[in-house]
Amino acid sequence: MYQRTRFRQMPVTLLMITANILVYMLTVMAGMDLWWGNGEQLLHRGANYWPLTIGHGEYWRLLTSMFLHAGWWHLLTNMLGLFIAGVFLEPVIRPFRFIIAYLVTGLVADYASVLFHRNMVGVGASGAIFGIYGVFFALLTTRLFPPMARHNFLGYISLFILLNLLVAGFSQDIDNAAHLTGFLSGMLTGYVFYFTLTPADGLRLPRR
Repeated sequence: MYQRTRFRQMPVTLLMITANILVYMLTVMAGMDLWWGNGEQLLHRGANYWPLTIGHGEYWRLLTSMFLHAGWWHLLTNMLGLFIAGVFLEPVIRPFRFIIAYLVTGLVADYASVLFHRNMVGVGASGAIFGIYGVFFALLTTRLFPPMARHNFLGYISLFILLNLLVAGFSQDIDNAAHLTGFLSGMLTGYVFYFTLTPADGLRLPRR
């Protein structure tokens, strides 16, 4: 019963996860390799790429690329990160703010991605997910939550950031520009949201 209640409090998180999985399944059914993404196929389906996104004015790619993934591991890690953030944050800021934060920070992150990587094909929801963690981090630095909750969750998010920085140091395929921009734009969004929230909202933070 408790789990059902928790799931009802995170409809946008579950909707985004479902949408990403469905899009991934459709790309695989259309011929993309299950394990590794193909740049040409991803471009055909809406990946982010400077010459097309900006050069040809196909700005819709900033949105569509957020729902494409280059392989099952890319999808799995992103959806796991989104689920964990959504379980705790969406009940606090409610679905409307959550979807606004997800889409706005994702679009900003994807623009930063093509700006800094003009010869790379970009896909994935990680910019938006880092944005959600940025919102959470910002709110945890305010008085919205009880002191103990702020302390505990700041530790977890700091560990999340540290682990991603370590992984980034060993991989050339990680889009650090999108991650950093998503996180920073998420922090800004979080501070804006703070003025629309009340202590009662902070008390809706689920227990771990």
